[in-house]
Amino acid sequence: MEVSDLILADYATVSERGKFTLVGAGFTEIATKKIPCVHNLMFLFIRIKATKKDAGRNRFNVGVIGEKGSVFKAEGDIGIKDNHQGKGYIPIVLQLNNLKFDSAGDYSIEVRINGELRKSQNLRIKHLESQ
Repeated sequence: MEVSDLILADYATVSERGKFTLVGAGFTEIATKKIPCVHNLMFLFIRIKATKKDAGRNRFNVGVIGEKGSVFKAEGDIGIKDNHQGKGYIPIVLQLNNLKFDSAGDYSIEVRINGELRKSQNLRIKHLESQ
């Protein structure tokens, strides 16, 4: 399995046919006047490419990690049928509510499949100085 897309957005959804909609997509920085800060709502869009060789149960983990540890984590199973044909894409949307960032700096968004890191992306929390 391969993670082809890992995108932060203000809003994301996927239709029953796999068509996805992203609004305010692709940000990698959050600016704030107050630390610690709480970001009320963001979405994480993940698209996984699966092939026939991925048939069976696959463990999926997502985390947002900073210097002081985990800010968010989720896990689950992705089942690929034995009769899977060719390459297929599995879209996943995670709604992240009220994430608390204790400090400014770099955070890593990581996607692991079967324990192996498949994709990561930086998210920077930028502290705006009061004037």
